[in-house]
Amino acid sequence: MCGRVVLAGLDWPGLREWLELDAVPEAPLPRRYNIPPTTDLPIIRRLDGRRLGDVARWGLIPEWHRGGLRDWRASTINARAEDVANRPAFRDAYRRRRCVVPVSGYYEWQVRPDGKHPHYIHPASNAPALLMAGLWTAVRLPDFAGLTCTVLTEAVRPPLDAVHDRMPLMLPPDAVDAWLDGAPVEALPGLPMAALAWHEVGRAVSAVRNEGEALIAPLSPEAVPHPPPPYGR
Repeated sequence: MCGRVVLAGLDWPGLREWLELDAVPEAPLPRRYNIPPTTDLPIIRRLDGRRLGDVARWGLIPEWHRGGLRDWRASTINARAEDVANRPAFRDAYRRRRCVVPVSGYYEWQVRPDGKHPHYIHPASNAPALLMAGLWTAVRLPDFAGLTCTVLTEAVRPPLDAVHDRMPLMLPPDAVDAWLDGAPVEALPGLPMAALAWHEVGRAVSAVRNEGEALIAPLSPEAVPHPPPPYGR
């Protein structure tokens, strides 16, 4: 799954140039290192043939939902790529409401005998962001009106399987149009694993109240990023 992301280092002018966006919000993106679900995330979507930047609340609410935001109990921060086309919460958005969620990186927790150990996954090169395939909706509820989104996930590919069994479905930049235009999820080229790097970080990131650049620092100065040791394998 993907349940915590980093936006530090991203800005709309840079994303606009890199992804050839036609319009972006005026409000700057927050420089944050520990963003949980229900927080706004940047999204890229296509409307009337234009690539637009926007922000959406993380946790998709389907447009058919008629209750309040607080009445929606399902976990919809992630959508499994394997069944996203058929799940009631996601199938309409899969057909008509595609987006890309750009992030600086994300965290995943590796389970070991002594507990959960967070790792920070990020671009291996100077790429401006990781581009996660997502879905969006526009809802008007009694207690919330605006955009919501989810991030697609897939079975993890080696060697990141040493950390977790799932990973976000990340796209190379030249696959963005195919995704936004409705290509079947199974036909998309995944981001090459060589484009990713990761390292273990301190457990402070596990508390959402904690913030700051120290959260993405390697657990020890001599730590070698990517790949981590295959614990228990």
